[in-house]
Amino acid sequence: MMNLKNLHNNWRKVILLSACFVLTLSVLPSCKKTSSKFGSEALDINDLLASGGVDTFDLKTYSVLEDSLTSDNQIFGMVGAYHDPKFGLVNASLYAQFTIDGLTQFSSGETLNTIDSVVLSLNYGGYYGKLGPQTFEVYQLTDSLGLTTDYYRNSTKTTTGINLVDPGSATQTPIIDDEKFVLGNGDSVNPQLRLRLDNSLGLQFINDILVGNTAFQSSDLFLSEQYFKGLKINVANTTPASGQGAIIYFNLLNSQTKMTIYFKMNGDTEQREISLKNTSKCADFNHADIDHTGYHIADVLANPLNGQTQFYTQSLDNRAVVEFPTVNNLKSNALINNALLYIPVSYQNGSYYYPSVTLEVGYKTDSGKIVTFRTASYDNNQKAFVIDLRDYIQDIVSGKAENRGLYLNQSSLYFNCTAERIIFNGPASPYKTRPKLVIKYTEFK
Repeated sequence: MMNLKNLHNNWRKVILLSACFVLTLSVLPSCKKTSSKFGSEALDINDLLASGGVDTFDLKTYSVLEDSLTSDNQIFGMVGAYHDPKFGLVNASLYAQFTIDGLTQFSSGETLNTIDSVVLSLNYGGYYGKLGPQTFEVYQLTDSLGLTTDYYRNSTKTTTGINLVDPGSATQTPIIDDEKFVLGNGDSVNPQLRLRLDNSLGLQFINDILVGNTAFQSSDLFLSEQYFKGLKINVANTTPASGQGAIIYFNLLNSQTKMTIYFKMNGDTEQREISLKNTSKCADFNHADIDHTGYHIADVLANPLNGQTQFYTQSLDNRAVVEFPTVNNLKSNALINNALLYIPVSYQNGSYYYPSVTLEVGYKTDSGKIVTFRTASYDNNQKAFVIDLRDYIQDIVSGKAENRGLYLNQSSLYFNCTAERIIFNGPASPYKTRPKLVIKYTEFK
């Protein structure tokens, strides 16, 4: 992770750039405090700009890498690859445990007739990028997972090295938006990726149940005895062309996410099935390889001085930072009536690479922890996030808070389990919409 002290030292060498704020001076003994707009549906920076005189001060913008984000037991599992025209390559894979549901056994004297199929079904939760054919692979883990262990985006586990996916079902274009998915037997299920696996995996399970393996006595024993350590799910197409590919999201705790063994015992006229699911007792984590080589974001992450034209935030990888050091020049007796931070986004309607809906705003503590104190919603009309900072700026001016700038990232619910990213225009952007901090305040004698 970058050293923030060095970042601040570098900024001292930069010629100050400007952004707008509104200055209202008063010598009246009292005034009426303007109410905060925090929580309103949309904040318009132009309303505040039109309400008084204009002065200027600088904004400093850049991005910082995050190298210690846990990626285990998230809302979504991630699998796929895409080539972002502005961010580079993203390749995601999923490691997950599966377990039985209670006691699994057969009647005395039963014998196996045939394994019909083994199917891994993964309930869709969404995607990011451009949907197209991807070649999926599934490997059995040889290294165990732990529910209380922290896993990160660069964590890995060893596998047998044998791809279990039947070649006939490996390459698929996910159909995510259909209301229902109809199986071969006529059953209707939620949209899902269905991968047919090697029947040998099912044969191993059925034979061990028949001989009375104790792991099949309960879900807890199945996990604690590490009978089946889990699966790694990834794609073979790791380097798609620019503008191609997608990261697929899966709802792992959905009842239709499971590995199902379809089989017949001797004497059966109907097919039986045994399913393993990813439950709350199972561990899982997302692994992501992100390569920014050759893209502007790499320059910004290497040197914050490069973040004045554009700066970025990307799930599982980096956060945006906005600093406004000359706010410290406001006198301690100033009463902040309004303070809006306007950050325009580089996005064209209809692009596959849409900005995140919610932005979290926080500051960094002495221990390095990011503390979120605001959220903001993307305003497509203004093509920007407009963030109410009245209370925060007031605390800085009053000496209750240290001016350390702001850290911006997608909602923490999805920051570690999606591929979303945002491109922000910086103060030196060649485009006409640039970030600005607009403050209206009253100063007392």
